Parts: sequence; structure tokens; C-alpha cells
Amino acid sequence: MDNLLVSLTDKLSTPAVFPMRPSEVQQLALMRTETVHCGPYRSRVLISQGPMQAAKKALVLHGWGGHPLMLAQAKDILLAQGYEVYLPFLLGHDPQTPAPCDFPAQCQLLLTLQNTFGAFDTVVAHSAGGLITALSASLGFRFSRLVLMSVPASFTSLLQHYLRQNHLPESYLAPLCAWYQARFPAPEMPATDSLFALGDIPALILQGQQDTRINPADAWKIHRQLPGSQLALIEHTGHLGVLTHQRTQYELNAFLRTANADPEKRSHYVGSH
Repeated sequence: MDNLLVSLTDKLSTPAVFPMRPSEVQQLALMRTETVHCGPYRSRVLISQGPMQAAKKALVLHGWGGHPLMLAQAKDILLAQGYEVYLPFLLGHDPQTPAPCDFPAQCQLLLTLQNTFGAFDTVVAHSAGGLITALSASLGFRFSRLVLMSVPASFTSLLQHYLRQNHLPESYLAPLCAWYQARFPAPEMPATDSLFALGDIPALILQGQQDTRINPADAWKIHRQLPGSQLALIEHTGHLGVLTHQRTQYELNAFLRTANADPEKRSHYVGSH
């Protein structure tokens, strides 16, 4: 059992990174980049700014095994709304500096980005990127608005998905959680189902109803923890499709417009098409 658990946690820290399309490689080559150092790791940060001087900053965070340009449409929407947009590679995910790296260091990445570029007004995060954002908030990572796309509701939920992905029974969940906590005994890894109890901040939760990686029930769990949140369940799309779905673009645009027009306004609704 122990050898299997070691193998699983090692595999989790070494994701199979989703390949970039040729058009994405070309786009990356044209973008402004800065490199931040986080312990033994390095992360390239892609930075986009519109023609006008931006007063607001947004952080766009990809999921485990992903890359920044998978959220290019969210970047373009943020730019059109007047944001300066920062898109880092999660540590170990940059093809220039691949390395095994797990969640505690990813939380330190967000704190390093905050120390380097200042606090971000808005965070847009996909999948495990949203979990990393919530974990980092307990360590002092600050933001005013949050957009979550297909995000697991807890670290336990993420591990449940991981077991399903590896065709292992859920009886492995408890020892895997215990092993993980013992291996990383740090506040970044709380065994809690209330990670997203972040207060009454404006939040948008987007979830594909055909997502086979993250259970759509997780979106409801997060929604109940965030009293200032809106939940949009999107039909006929899954875990990656939610990133480019037309409904996603509409909801993100509307959410940002409302926040820009009245920063104090809180909208509460559940939408499903």
C-alpha cells in the first residue's frame, strides 16, 4: 500500500502537461514575459495590457497539467474590460523549466506574484488553479473578485477525481489523504470542506454540466460557501469546453461589467441554460 501511495503522490506532482498548439506557441513568442523565482523553481509570467494604462490587475491561473494560453479568451475579455492581465505557468508546467512540483509550492508562487506585482483585483482560475487560489488565501493572498471555472470544492474532491482517473477504488482515498497531509504538514493543505468560505466577495462560478473530471455538484458546494456568488451551469460542455464556450464569455463579460460599474454591488443568482 505504501509503495502505491508514494507512486500516486509522485505522479500527482509530475503532471502530463497539455501540449501547446502551434498558434499558441506563436502567440506566446509575441507576448511580454517576466520570470519569477520561487525557491528552486522558476515561472514565466505572460503579461498583457491594452492600449490604455490599466488601473486594475487580473491574475489568470490554469489548471493542473494545463498552460496559460488555454485561458486566452478570458484574457481577451479582461483586456477589453481595462485590466492588465498576468498569466503565469504553474511551477513545473513551463516547457522551458519542467520539474516535479506540488501544491505547497504553488501556493508560494501566488504569494511571490503578489509580492512582485502587487495585489490582484480579480482572479480567474480553472480547475486545480481555483483550489490553489483558495489555499493561498489562507496564507495572505488577496483579491477582490473571483471567477472559478470547473473547480473542485476541496482537496479531498481533487484526490477523488485523481483516484477515478487512475481506475482505483475510493477505499484508497482516506490513506491517500492521510499520506498527503503527513508528507506536506503545512497550512496550505487543510483537510476542510470549507476552503471557499472567503467572505462576501463577488464571485462567478462556471461549471460544465457534462464535466467528467470535476463533479458539477462541487460547483454547488462552492456556491453555498460564497454568499456573493453567481453560479452558471453550462449545458453540453465539459471540463475544457467551459474555457471557450460562448455562455462562458457572456457570463464573464456581464460579471466584470457589473463589478466595474458598481464595485460595491453584490449579485445573487443561479443561472442554467
